[in-house]
Amino acid sequence: MDSNNRDDWMTNGHGVFIDIHDTLRPYEDVTRFFRKVERDFDRRAYCNGSNTRGRWIYQIYSIEFIRNLSNLIERVYVASHSSGPILEVMAGDGLLGRFVEQFSNHRIISTDAKTSRDNIGFPKSVIRLDALSAVTEYDPSVVVMCWEPFYSDVSLEIVAGRKPVIWIGDPLSCAVSSDIHRMDHIAHHSPYLLGRHDNFTNRTFRTVVKIFNQE
Repeated sequence: MDSNNRDDWMTNGHGVFIDIHDTLRPYEDVTRFFRKVERDFDRRAYCNGSNTRGRWIYQIYSIEFIRNLSNLIERVYVASHSSGPILEVMAGDGLLGRFVEQFSNHRIISTDAKTSRDNIGFPKSVIRLDALSAVTEYDPSVVVMCWEPFYSDVSLEIVAGRKPVIWIGDPLSCAVSSDIHRMDHIAHHSPYLLGRHDNFTNRTFRTVVKIFNQE
């Protein structure tokens, strides 16, 4: 098959790149998509809403990444010896939790303060609660944080509360002035981590996963 025909799904009829998160796709397709974005358009502009749905994108999802994360959440949940729920804080549009639920027996409670900091469309399924209030409200067994804001230090306060925390993000772009990056943690190594600041053509990837307070 001609390579151009293989890539037809990547744009709509007007040549605008699709929202890569309109469905979960294989890792190979996602990385090929972003190489084309870098070659023919602009990755930063794309992730800042220049796509068919106007979606802002931070962590970039694939089937393999979500399956890997779902398995990690289950392991941390079992090790917690707690019956509390799985809580995602600073969840944005809640898409991560909805994708994880496709591979998990757990419901993911997604919460966000729902400020106007970024142009994010918040569905009703995302509960309006700031991160600290959400932890107090739900007493979770596991807290998931994905792309904590640039100057935030909220993760430090949550980790100090001894709840197991799965922190996902780019240390050069998330909580950059916080001591969270110097806290004891377990690094979770996944080959499927992708973020908005990665260079797909040069294969330079910056996203990490850190686990705090795992027994």
